[in-house]
Amino acid sequence: MLLNEFKTQDIVFIDANIFLYHFTGVSEDCKEFLKRCEYKELFGVTAVSVLSEICHHLMIAEAIKLGFISKNKPAWELQKRPEIVKKLSLYPVQITNIIDWGIRVISPPSDILLKSQVYRTQFGLLTNDSFIPVYMKLVNTDKLATLDQAFTSIPCLRVYSPSDIVL
Repeated sequence: MLLNEFKTQDIVFIDANIFLYHFTGVSEDCKEFLKRCEYKELFGVTAVSVLSEICHHLMIAEAIKLGFISKNKPAWELQKRPEIVKKLSLYPVQITNIIDWGIRVISPPSDILLKSQVYRTQFGLLTNDSFIPVYMKLVNTDKLATLDQAFTSIPCLRVYSPSDIVL
């Protein structure tokens, strides 16, 4: 299913890649979808762990774009050169935008590692991805905005993806 197929007032959990494709200018579909969330046509939800992932990727993308680090081992380079991290200013604005758009950010329940184990065991999801179906149950939605095809094997989820990105 496609990102533009949501009905008005749908509750949608948003995976990190949707935000990243928007902020990096890769996807017009992601941009339009997030506008619908901002305009309250859709109820967008994400999680603290997803924001953390977005923050990390945007920080690296900004440092690369500014020529401060190379694409080869960028996280390692930033870790070794904290003076560069201190100079970065775009990524925190982008994270603040997500919150300003009215995207609801939920915290993990204390038992998330236990509840998410079933998704790692039955579907082979990695840890952070296995949290997403747990978060989705918390907000009572089966609708997931993502390009990550690993989620399509989970029968209780309905995956919506941008049409303008080819893997």
